[in-house]
Amino acid sequence: MAVVQQRRRLAAVVTHPIQYFKPIFQGLAADPDVELLVVYGCDHGLEASADPDFGVTFAWDSNPIEGFPCRFASRASLQSLSSSRSAWPIAREAASLIQAFDPDAVLVFSYSPRFIQYTTLLLAKAGHRLWLRAETTDHALERSGLKRLVRDRVLKTWYGLFSHVFPIGTRSQQHYLRLGVPLAKQSLARYAVDVDFFASQVAHWKPQREQLRQELQIEPQDHVLLYVGKISPVKNPLLLPQALAHLKADPQRGQCLASLVVVVVGDGELRGALEAELEAVIPGRWRGMGFQNQQQLGRFYALADTLVLPSMQGETWGLVVNEAQQFGLNVICSDKVGSSVDLVDPSERGRVHRSGDAADCAQAIAELSTLPAQPSPGIQQLPHPQQLVAQVLQQLKGLPENCG
Repeated sequence: MAVVQQRRRLAAVVTHPIQYFKPIFQGLAADPDVELLVVYGCDHGLEASADPDFGVTFAWDSNPIEGFPCRFASRASLQSLSSSRSAWPIAREAASLIQAFDPDAVLVFSYSPRFIQYTTLLLAKAGHRLWLRAETTDHALERSGLKRLVRDRVLKTWYGLFSHVFPIGTRSQQHYLRLGVPLAKQSLARYAVDVDFFASQVAHWKPQREQLRQELQIEPQDHVLLYVGKISPVKNPLLLPQALAHLKADPQRGQCLASLVVVVVGDGELRGALEAELEAVIPGRWRGMGFQNQQQLGRFYALADTLVLPSMQGETWGLVVNEAQQFGLNVICSDKVGSSVDLVDPSERGRVHRSGDAADCAQAIAELSTLPAQPSPGIQQLPHPQQLVAQVLQQLKGLPENCG
């Protein structure tokens, strides 16, 4: 008599629907030997609501929960997940949903905010096998010696709750190793965007490059520097006009300013200051486009030549680098950007400048200002969500029978 193999059950815990996770969950749910349940802390982004970082009200323009089973532990605000008082009942509900599902393993995305921490502790207490996929790194924030010591001790204890981790990149893997997580308990899968979605964006927008530039009164010979993201202090967007001011003060390198146009896509508390400083340095040669939803991002990557990401702190990876490279753009980023180690090649069409160093950023701009965007690379050359899917499935199917 043939033995029917029991389907493996995998639960995932996430704060709220996130576009970048959609292809991961779809890939896991598509495996016939796996039963998946994604549990969200709240439904932020499904309906129009205020985003605390962008400073605008929006809902995603494509469905981030399509193609896989999911449940919501609450319909509270995103901010509620960070409050000890409100996060606790939400965590209890999430843990209850997972307990009823009775998974073989639980994949936890992130180690914060409070909702994630409380849910993880409840699941650990109940004896569940826990895996971690988080934006872990040592480089993104500067800390005092005491803070580093306390953080290391807390995280080392925290990582002990997990039987396996999935680092997002080289720096993430180094962080785990430093804190005692052996390579045998790690499966590296570099951070990826929905490359299939962006492939459709490339196919749609790239052929319209000339027309898109005309709409913004950008000449064919102009070199477009693109900033995409939250216009907030941690992203350090004001370094861009400061770098341009360095070029303006240099008779030799400053010649490239005549062909530079800056396009800013995003919103946030520093938007007014950024636009004012750009106007002071390159009057009339910048375009502020405000917040743009997923379906519209491609038009700006298609008309641009070089992405600039000058983040000062908190940039554990920087997924806009993935997006820009899929459109064939050059990339300039600071050394605080996690993906600078894995994706940005200074020997080719990338430059990594010292964080907060406007002169170094200016040098990078001058070096790339004559290199237009290239044809888009093949998908196989970019980090792909399927890489994480394959790593998770390998761990899940390698578990012993009756392990739940």
